[in-house]
Amino acid sequence: MKKRILSLILASVMLLPLVACGGSKTDGAAGTTGTSGAAPAKAIPLKVATYYADTHPTSIALEEVFKPMVEEATEGRYTVELYGNNALGGEAEFNEGVKMGTIEMCVTGNIMGDQYPALYAADFPWLFDDVKQASEVSNNPELTAMFQSAFDQCNMTCLGLSINGNRCVSNNVHPINTLADLKGIKLRLPEAAHYVANFKALGATTVTMGLSEVFTALQQGTINGQENPPTTLLTNGWYEVQPYLAITNHQISMNFVNVNTNFYKSMSEADQKALQEAVTAFVAKQLELYQAGMEADVETLKEKGVEVTYPDREEFKKAGSVVIDDYCAKYPDFKTAVDKVHELQGA
Repeated sequence: MKKRILSLILASVMLLPLVACGGSKTDGAAGTTGTSGAAPAKAIPLKVATYYADTHPTSIALEEVFKPMVEEATEGRYTVELYGNNALGGEAEFNEGVKMGTIEMCVTGNIMGDQYPALYAADFPWLFDDVKQASEVSNNPELTAMFQSAFDQCNMTCLGLSINGNRCVSNNVHPINTLADLKGIKLRLPEAAHYVANFKALGATTVTMGLSEVFTALQQGTINGQENPPTTLLTNGWYEVQPYLAITNHQISMNFVNVNTNFYKSMSEADQKALQEAVTAFVAKQLELYQAGMEADVETLKEKGVEVTYPDREEFKKAGSVVIDDYCAKYPDFKTAVDKVHELQGA
């Protein structure tokens, strides 16, 4: 009996290594790493913040072009996370996040021109006449180098400029057909001094606030008008409280596509190249989408009951373009950039 029990114990001990081996093979078949394998590297998140609605050409181009290009070209080393609709805070907040490195990238308007006057040339009133020209000139390496000299001071690297749009005036007081019709309208403007200076020259009453506050401010009567591209008016639903749109095209404005410099430098040269190529492709696609949708969006606004007027742009330009001369006299960096813009325009 003792011999039989001893034999059973020995047989059980001999089976243990086989069971262990069998367990390891099962784990491998399931796709997990055994004790001798290395754990797969975790993808690095690349957060991109914007203030645009999901249906805006900027958001669509980021989703359809930028995100897949980055993730494919870096072979999954980076995963792009898109945050539109001010999901990571208003424009000032997410710009600060990119400076600090808590957010990797943003597509932003020109809210730092007051600090760095050369940046004004990306969206100054009456400087560009159409969106295609504005995109070509703004993305010229000679001009972007001037912009980068400003961003060097706040830990950002500019990889390109995309279209914000042809800015127009909407309001809930009356149609605008002449310059005189602007008088008395409380017009929301972004927190940028040159936007404010332009509309003061045009005779409007100016109120500065963040984009996320506009709809509520219109409902409450804090403001009764704003100026943005018609596409922004449509995609944000502001037409519901603003039945009048004037196609002034007073400002062809650009957005900066910026990345935190420390984050950018942490990437390999190959991944930096992939990121730059993705931004360049995004800029081209966004322009294409914007141009295709520009006229269609105005027609849609008409269908939704918005009254659209086409005032004489030259009357407005004559009154507002004096601000260009004023800023050139005040800011040598701005004058240098404007001279470069005119040179690139062939003027």
